[in-house]
Amino acid sequence: MSPDELAALDADTLASRLGRLLDVAAGDQPVGPGLVDAAVLVPLLDGTGAHGADGPALLFMRRARDLPDHAGQVAFPGGVRELGDATLRDTALREASEEVAVAPGDVRLLGPLPRVSTLAKYSIQPFLSLWPPGRYGVASPAEVDHVFQVPLAWLAAPANSEETEIALPGGRRLRVPAWLWEGEVIWGATRRITLTLLDLVAALRS
Repeated sequence: MSPDELAALDADTLASRLGRLLDVAAGDQPVGPGLVDAAVLVPLLDGTGAHGADGPALLFMRRARDLPDHAGQVAFPGGVRELGDATLRDTALREASEEVAVAPGDVRLLGPLPRVSTLAKYSIQPFLSLWPPGRYGVASPAEVDHVFQVPLAWLAAPANSEETEIALPGGRRLRVPAWLWEGEVIWGATRRITLTLLDLVAALRS
């Protein structure tokens, strides 16, 4: 499916088609040794605001700048599994509710995307999810700086992926592949999760 075809869809139609490729019951396998279990929601929704005509969008958040891990980086809503979380789905839903005030009952889980790991020892299980339209905001300023949407069609266009230099803790700088969207830098594990979704979208027949 091309970016132009993607832009012509609504989020519900795209979610229905992607849901046929995913196993909604999967995604709770135990984490590997030495890693910490975490889970995120990959929020698919109809775009709002100036980019609302560009079809389905993904919701991202920028983490607060004084967090111990991944401070100031762009991420999906989610976090580390806690003892009270029966499943990783529960982790992702709880964290998203705490961070961006989405009601768990309003979220339709479509299924897991492939796990990714970070250099900070986390193993992240992403869950593709359909969210109702709305302007989501910051529920926990201690964790989240702000939230924003990016049209999926824009992310799917190869010309919009580029290399940029980022600053790492300790003063090191590193050139990485990324999307640069209105001052936001989408890279690392968040970019890799997004790429797995784009691979699924590309496999859909128009």
